[in-house]
Amino acid sequence: MKRKLVLIALIVLSLVNITVFAAHADAILPYASRYLDYYSVELDAKNDEIMRVSVLVQGTSEQDKIGVSYIDIEEKIGNRWSYLDTLYAADNPHFYNYDSYDYVSDIDFEGTPGVEYRVTVCVYAEKDGAYQLVKREINVLAPLAPAFKAL
Repeated sequence: MKRKLVLIALIVLSLVNITVFAAHADAILPYASRYLDYYSVELDAKNDEIMRVSVLVQGTSEQDKIGVSYIDIEEKIGNRWSYLDTLYAADNPHFYNYDSYDYVSDIDFEGTPGVEYRVTVCVYAEKDGAYQLVKREINVLAPLAPAFKAL
């Protein structure tokens, strides 16, 4: 009987420790950062000549400025990545939203069929003069033949 009581006490104690740890772990990092709640970047082929970068950036609250600071584009030549272009927010004012909770956009660039592309997107959020930048890298192969037919 005493053995059963000790075993039950150990099980209960273990469950209490797991519950306390789980509650504490959730409280450590409720957001991706102080300014960014969530962000995602996707790269795919719109057709055989156009590559599309789809970006979603969500702030933890309304941000003074939120969006994309820049996009680096590289293409794979042989086994190496080679710089192709950089798209800067300074040249593309639609890369930011102001006084907004989020930023959602599709950004296109020209591609060559059969070439693999890689983009590094730097997402940005600013509030009250403080800001955060986060880089996300993704790559995809451009289609070899037209993937879409005219309707």
